[in-house]
Amino acid sequence: MHRPGSGEAVSFEEQFRQHYTFLCTVAYYIVEDEDAARDVVQDFFLYCWHKRHIIRITHDFKSYAARAVKNASLNYLRKSGKTQLEEIHVIEELTRYFPLEDKEEEEQRNRALWEAVFRLPEQRQRIFLMSNRDGLKYKDIAAVLDISVNTVKTQIKLALQFLRKECGWMARMISFLFFLSRW
Repeated sequence: MHRPGSGEAVSFEEQFRQHYTFLCTVAYYIVEDEDAARDVVQDFFLYCWHKRHIIRITHDFKSYAARAVKNASLNYLRKSGKTQLEEIHVIEELTRYFPLEDKEEEEQRNRALWEAVFRLPEQRQRIFLMSNRDGLKYKDIAAVLDISVNTVKTQIKLALQFLRKECGWMARMISFLFFLSRW
């Protein structure tokens, strides 16, 4: 694979490491199933590996990959029979603008998400940020704050519920990224 404009070759492994989590998020946004999302992304990379001598990406790999994973996810929904045809059309319409390619839109959505995070009660916000921003495990958060692991779990659960209500699709991505970080 080549990095557009630079003539520089980029290793397949580097592309995988750079984009795997993001692509899983794209797939999860559509299929809403963690295992299926990972399967779709792994199938995409497997396809790329088999076609590595043929595929010529002239623009951004991330955009190409996101579009391919989005389409593969929609195909997964069609084939799985878990979703009605009308629902698939609605999902297709909702995903027309995903992934976020417009930096201004992305910044607006990030701002909206952070505003929602900062509306959480102080202790819940602190626990949520320690987990998601700082990457601490539940037991480490519990030790730092001198609270039980169950309290940490409950606060994270309540934070995610609030964010789902406030930010809809963004909270699903956070939940999935959170899941991936523990995987």
